[in-house]
Amino acid sequence: MKGSGTRRETVIYAALLLFTAAVYWPVVHCRFLNLDDWIYVTANPYVQHGLTANGIAWAFRTTTSYNWHPITWLSHMLDCQLFGLNPAAHHLVNVVFHAANTLLLFHLLKRMTREVWPSAIVAALFAMHPLHVESVAWIAERKDVLSTFFGLLTIWAYIQYARGRADLLVGQDARQRAPTGQVGPAGIVLKSPGAGWYMLALVFFALGLMSKPMLVTWPFVLLLLDYWPLERLPLSKPKDANTEATAIKPSTFNLQPSTFLRLVLEKLPFLVLSIASSVVTVFAQRAGGSVMGLNRVDFWARLDNALVSYARYLAKAVWPQHLAAYYPIHVDWPDWQVLGSAALLAAITAPVLRQWRRRPYLAFGWLWFLGTLVPVIGLVQVGGQAMADRYMYIPSIGLFVMVVWGAKELAARLGISRMGTGGVAAAALAGCVTVTTVQLRYWRNSETLFRHALDVTSNNMMAEFLLGDALIKERKAAEGLVHLERVVQLFPGYAPAQSKIADVLAMHGKLREAIDHYHAVLLYRPDTPIVMNNLAWILATNEDPDVRDSAEAVRLAEGACALTRRQVALFVGTLAAAYADAGRFDDAVKAAQEACATATAAGETRLVEKNRQLLELYRAGKPYREPAAAANPAPAQ
Repeated sequence: MKGSGTRRETVIYAALLLFTAAVYWPVVHCRFLNLDDWIYVTANPYVQHGLTANGIAWAFRTTTSYNWHPITWLSHMLDCQLFGLNPAAHHLVNVVFHAANTLLLFHLLKRMTREVWPSAIVAALFAMHPLHVESVAWIAERKDVLSTFFGLLTIWAYIQYARGRADLLVGQDARQRAPTGQVGPAGIVLKSPGAGWYMLALVFFALGLMSKPMLVTWPFVLLLLDYWPLERLPLSKPKDANTEATAIKPSTFNLQPSTFLRLVLEKLPFLVLSIASSVVTVFAQRAGGSVMGLNRVDFWARLDNALVSYARYLAKAVWPQHLAAYYPIHVDWPDWQVLGSAALLAAITAPVLRQWRRRPYLAFGWLWFLGTLVPVIGLVQVGGQAMADRYMYIPSIGLFVMVVWGAKELAARLGISRMGTGGVAAAALAGCVTVTTVQLRYWRNSETLFRHALDVTSNNMMAEFLLGDALIKERKAAEGLVHLERVVQLFPGYAPAQSKIADVLAMHGKLREAIDHYHAVLLYRPDTPIVMNNLAWILATNEDPDVRDSAEAVRLAEGACALTRRQVALFVGTLAAAYADAGRFDDAVKAAQEACATATAAGETRLVEKNRQLLELYRAGKPYREPAAAANPAPAQ
């Protein structure tokens, strides 16, 4: 019998792996996107040069993209070292991590619950659900699949630790049974059979946080696991001969304050890592300007959005339609939607908590869903999105557990055969596969992705902007400008759109119009380095003397360099050109040499070559003049 069970589990592992690979194979046809892929890979010289000493050091000190996640950076560097800029290979690595997460999830649930088929169905739903397409098909979301991988490994090591302890030694019992010197504060055993696994869990957890800070709720998750299914609190089964063998038996919750306290204290090292990660993340996001000030979106508006988002996540988990790469935030949800969302959450929470003894899987799954969404639910608003499909990559596991274990109990009570329940599960999975297959098509490139987003959302400024940007990069400038101008009409203060319009106009020789748009950006955001740099370049290098303004060019270029601490070679090169136009050739030579050194350190070879050419001009006492037909606000990129 044991051999038969092992063979069955091996078949399940193989089936999960093969089906995940088959469903996600179309990602080999997907391209890099203009939604952050350029930050993480295609325009990041540190990443493109692979695993170098300079790149590794940068990964651990940078807060680029408003987060500190060095392990994610290292994974992208390794991809570039192995595959270069082949998008198919980068996508397949994401699929490998997603498949690994699926297999890990099945293994962990099976190990903790000793229920093979429910664990397999939960893992299959995780693998195939359309809400997870964003995390897998978007290269920049490597941090999602990678952090989840380490998060699940944390749980695996924690299970090993908990099983190694066999029970929780507490109070006098611990002091009597543990050798002298091995009992720490509050009676926690410092040296136990599971101590090594505990340390390994901490290591995996740290790696997960360094991949994405979404795991900051993991101490809470580990405490949930102590409740169910590990039952370390403990949960004791009643001796009731009349209880149906096929039904899940009710449990008696024997909670002693000392036991609960020790379990909480056991999580303190994990909590310390979570707090440290949260502090670093908040500082990084505030420094980058991605955290909205409390005065921009007041607390009640954020609370309303959080309540509605919880309900929307539930709806999309049950019926995944109108999925988009970007959902614009709303600050004025109708009262009926806010109250309806709150009522829905209360209507689920109340019965779930009432059954926490009899059906602990319900409380486990619901609290997992609610708790792991807290970092991204919008109470601290980061960015302009109301919600995101990728945020459900981990929280959805809780919902799947609730549904699958609940369906198992219901089927047992109604006397439905295994074939009948298997048919329902197969139908649900087939529906997921169908929608996921369709959703993957939208992720083929930036144009298809954001056209779809505009089709299924309204007033989506970001989708308009990114579609316009994608069209311009595909040499469809006229159509792209229509979308960008639509953004400016709706939101005149949206600097990226104004800046992009200015860049396009400059590249097409419409310099006076471009200058007007650059000034419009600086009116709303006067300290925008890239705009200051691009405008300075036009004012310093244009061949038309009526356009040039050397004094303003120097002021803008110096400002851009000061804001970036002279760490951006492109900006320092522009400053050199501005000095040369102003007749300050000694300063121009020094700045050009500095630009060469900075570009060399960053591995930006094209910038090095460009500035070396300009350096010879400045040494000869000549300024650089950009031909009108080749006007470009960023000539050295």
